[in-house]
Amino acid sequence: MKYALIGNPVSKSISPELHKLLYKELDIKDCFLEKIQLTERELDSFFEDVITSYNGLNVTIPFKNEVIGYLDKLDTEASILKNVNCIAIKEGVLKGYNTDKYGFDMLCSRNEIVVKNKKCMVLGAGSSAKTIIKSLIDSEAREIIIKNKSEKNALEVIEFAKKLGFDNIALFGKQQSTCELVINTTPLGMYSMEDKDNFFDITINENTDLIDLVYISKSTLFLNRFETNGKKVNGLDMLIFQALKSIEIWNETTYNVNSKIDSIIKQLEKILC
Repeated sequence: MKYALIGNPVSKSISPELHKLLYKELDIKDCFLEKIQLTERELDSFFEDVITSYNGLNVTIPFKNEVIGYLDKLDTEASILKNVNCIAIKEGVLKGYNTDKYGFDMLCSRNEIVVKNKKCMVLGAGSSAKTIIKSLIDSEAREIIIKNKSEKNALEVIEFAKKLGFDNIALFGKQQSTCELVINTTPLGMYSMEDKDNFFDITINENTDLIDLVYISKSTLFLNRFETNGKKVNGLDMLIFQALKSIEIWNETTYNVNSKIDSIIKQLEKILC
């Protein structure tokens, strides 16, 4: 079985190594995932041959929305989010899924991060931000603040939340009161360890929980910025669980790796180092 991760850039992605670990832990034979960097112009030619070339795809930035036009079906979550990061290919039919939300939900559960009744801040306003906002709403967050460099994109994300029936959401302001949970959904810190525009210039309280979707290190640029008695969590758990859900979708089954997660994380951390 042959799979691929498509996106741009993908050079630093550890998805092939992660899938190899998961295939080993799940005793799945003869499976391989490769990473393919594409430009938007190359998407048409790539999808012309995808049915005969691959059994499934993972999708990363910037194509999580663009790939929808090539698909035959969407599952409910992907349809709501307009955001696909997993594609199943079966009998000539391409169906899109969003496994990122599942990954984030599992990250919160595994790290005992409570969202219910909390004031939350989301940094960024891209496809990942929409996914996180949907998760926060489903988990009954009290309030959501959006901080983003582009106000236009931030307003689009706010409108998305309101269409889901959540009105207690607003743009970040300089006099903003502190939040109890802050999530960085931007790639800031993934490719550069410098915050040139002071985007992370926010105020937290002594017990604020911090989540950074960047997974390349325990000590990310965002997490290193603050001192807190709350929890500091990077995106590695989310990466693992979204990959696991993709494998479950492709194989039309479920797996239990809870007892093996710590081992998988340790092996991935060695790769990242």
